[in-house]
Amino acid sequence: MKIRFPAWAFLAIAAICFAFPQPVRAQWTSVSEVIQFEVMPGWRRADGVHVAALRVRLQPGWKTYWRSAGSVGIAPQMDWRGSRNLRSVTPAWPTPKVFGTEGALSIGYDRDFILPLLIPAQGSGPIGLRGQLSIGVCADICLPAQVEISADLPAAGAPDLTIEAALADRPRRVNATARCNLRPIDNGFAMTSQIDLPSQGRNEAVVFEVPNASVWVTDAVVSRRGSELRATSELIAAGGGGFALDRSQVRITVIGTGGAVEIEGCTG
Repeated sequence: MKIRFPAWAFLAIAAICFAFPQPVRAQWTSVSEVIQFEVMPGWRRADGVHVAALRVRLQPGWKTYWRSAGSVGIAPQMDWRGSRNLRSVTPAWPTPKVFGTEGALSIGYDRDFILPLLIPAQGSGPIGLRGQLSIGVCADICLPAQVEISADLPAAGAPDLTIEAALADRPRRVNATARCNLRPIDNGFAMTSQIDLPSQGRNEAVVFEVPNASVWVTDAVVSRRGSELRATSELIAAGGGGFALDRSQVRITVIGTGGAVEIEGCTG
């Protein structure tokens, strides 16, 4: 499995590092010294979905990022177009941690973790999993990397308890009532959501995700009064201009010290 340091990422990483300068703890000659990936081949379910995973190992003091990384995190990107005998690859992200303070959050992992991959097979036989992951790893400095994934997943195999535990560690899907009010701003909307939800512990963070990858979502300002959680973010179109927003497609994740939950969609 190859890990490369891509030139395109230097500007983004530099922006984060200069915004939050700190002394460098150590010099690293290769990003592979701080993060490693291993494909766990998993098993094929009766419905034709192959359950595999990536085992991610991090050196102490380093962290990498969740699917929505926060304003000072580096969101991962995955490209599986070189694969064979599959319809799609869906990562099933385990519950992350929230680092930093309101307005300067990063969301991710600071220890080893398992990232399950749900892969519907296109036909019988092995799956040729080929992909590139663009990721960031940070400590006192940040390093971008492109990880090349290559593995053949056999059609057989037995369920792996480690992967099953990671699947169970995802934010719980709940049917909480969420109302989203939109206010127009330059190049987008300010969205305030009122969520009827029991407390998820101290330091609750709320993450809004929308299907349009060109829309930037700021860290939410969060407050709670009893059973009602209130969160406001700005949704801004990259490069300016307008966009349509379907509230039913907004994914809301609430992360606290007591756990994490996910809500699909909100009303006006």
